[in-house]
Amino acid sequence: MEQIRIEEIRKEELPQASDVLGKAFATQPSSPAIYRDKSDIARRMQIVFGAMLEHLPGQVFVAKQDGRIVGAMRIVEWPHCQMSPFQGLRMLPTMMKAGGGFSTLQRVLKFRGRWAKYDPKKPHWHLDPIGITPDLQGQGIGSQMTEYYCNHVDGLGMAAYHETDRPENVKFYERFGFKIIGEELIMNFPNWYMWRSPNGGV
Repeated sequence: MEQIRIEEIRKEELPQASDVLGKAFATQPSSPAIYRDKSDIARRMQIVFGAMLEHLPGQVFVAKQDGRIVGAMRIVEWPHCQMSPFQGLRMLPTMMKAGGGFSTLQRVLKFRGRWAKYDPKKPHWHLDPIGITPDLQGQGIGSQMTEYYCNHVDGLGMAAYHETDRPENVKFYERFGFKIIGEELIMNFPNWYMWRSPNGGV
């Protein structure tokens, strides 16, 4: 495939990046369990990711091909990985706008709370989220973005951390030096918690 360009996001690109993430995450195993209405998951997640990228701390990078955003990722340094109570309240109107009422909100908070429990309490850069536009998945864009992320944290001499609920992603991240440090079922779906030592443990 044609080489992509990865760069820090510009503010006017937030809607396009959140659209990519919403469509990418609509097919995650856990998404239907959280949002229930399968026909509208992508739109709901686009709203949530839009607020997440704009209001939560971290750096957001996009992958571009011929000027089109085809991938997006957010990385954030510990201890700012998880939402504070204030940030959670700030996100509340967005969650309600995304639809599903308080029952959906409860499922989201349960899911994120279980992830937060495993977030290592030591210095690292957390990858959350990363997504590729569905029609270009499997063409190496995710590999290029993950390599960019690993090179970024290696340059800082830092460890890396990521969660996934896709079984096929476990082997994918292991290729970059990630190792499983935890695994559990959330809403009947397996989730893996993965850690990469500085410079891949070299």
